[in-house]
Parts: sequence; C-alpha cells; structure tokens
Amino acid sequence: MHLSIVTGASKGLGAAIVKGLLEKGHIVHALSRSKSDISHDRLTQHAADLSQPAETEKWFQQFADSIKIADFASITLFNNAGMVTPIKRAGEAEREELRKHYDLNLLAPVILSQLFTKWLAPYKDKKTIVNISSGAAKNPYKGWSAYCSSKAGLDMFTKTFGYEQEDEEYPVRMISFSPGVMDTGMQAVIRSSSKKDFHEIERFKNYQTEGKLRSAPFVAGVLLDLLETQFENGRVYDIKEFL
Repeated sequence: MHLSIVTGASKGLGAAIVKGLLEKGHIVHALSRSKSDISHDRLTQHAADLSQPAETEKWFQQFADSIKIADFASITLFNNAGMVTPIKRAGEAEREELRKHYDLNLLAPVILSQLFTKWLAPYKDKKTIVNISSGAAKNPYKGWSAYCSSKAGLDMFTKTFGYEQEDEEYPVRMISFSPGVMDTGMQAVIRSSSKKDFHEIERFKNYQTEGKLRSAPFVAGVLLDLLETQFENGRVYDIKEFL
C-alpha cells in the first residue's frame, strides 16, 4: 500500500492531486480548513488551520501516532496549502496579514517537513515530500512581495533539504514543483485585485479570456507522473519542462 498526505486538499490543485492519488490506489489523508465533496473509502479528511503553527504541529503528531508505517511501501507528503494574499505593495500590508501568509506558505511546509523527517527516520522504504512552488519564486511582481518571497524561501528550503539528505542512510526525497498558471480559485483572487495593488493584473485576466489557464487535473497528472520517475532530490521542477 501507498500512503499520501495532501495539504490544502479541499479545492484546486490539492483536490486534483487527491483524486489522482485515489485513482492510483493510494490511501490518502487530506488536510484543509474545510472538507471537500470527495468521498472514497481510501480517503480520510482532516480539518486544521495551517496558518497556526501550534495547530499544525499538534495535528501532525496526532496523525503520526495513528499510522503504522510498516504497512506502507511508500509515504508521501504534498505541501500544497498556500495563499497569494495579501496582494499589496511593501509597506501597505498589515502585520497579521503578513504573519498568516508566511506561516501558511513557508513555515507550515517547513514544520511539516521537519516532523515528517523525524517521524520516518527509521523507515527504509520510499519517503517523499513535494512542495508546491510558483514562477513567482524566481520572478518579482509588483504587489506580490510576500508571495514571491515565501515561494522563493520554500524553493531554497527544498534545495538545502535535498543537499542535507545526501548524508542520510535512509534519505527523504524532496522536490519543489511549479505548476504554472491554473484555472483555480487563486486565479480568481488575483483577477479581483486592483491595478494599484497588482501591476500585472491585466496579463492575468488575459490568461483566462485567452484560455491559457491549465486545468488542475492536468497539472496534477504531470506531477504524479514525475513522482514515478527517478527525480533529482532537492530540485525545483517547472511544469514547462514536461509540456
């Protein structure tokens, strides 16, 4: 059996990953603030707010205590949960907005990865962590100082983590995956912002009107196919490499 844990699993790419994993026969534990309408006998849904670090750690410890790792041939964590807001120029966002953003986009995947690694230290079979990145990790956008920096931090964590795992007898393999522009709720949030707050808003509106947004199931399929290859530990992958 194969076990997968997916955060931000109730909609968008997270929900598509969950469905793809179920189709491949995985046992899936889906974590989000609200439950999705996906129903399956191999799916367990959990509710937690990953923008609260103490709640994140408490949930994982309870989850890990409920799992017999010896039952599984592979265990995978998908750090998918994230937000694009606040879409504001530096100096205009409130402290609590920024705290919530960085706790969800950067601190939560780092905490979960640390806990995952400690939990599975004696586990000899395949163990993998996937961090969902963005092109914003490499390219600055006016109004996205928080989003660009949180995703850049996550990519560097991925690279460093993979480098460290070279020293381990039973290494965890970690990658970042940049999914490109998708037809999800996050895109709707971006399009609802203002030109003042987000300089590139017209370009993102055109993605929708010109039919350039990829579907979440398509992107999830590319990612899951990648995980079945001998991917490079610590590498940041971009969906454009596979199109």
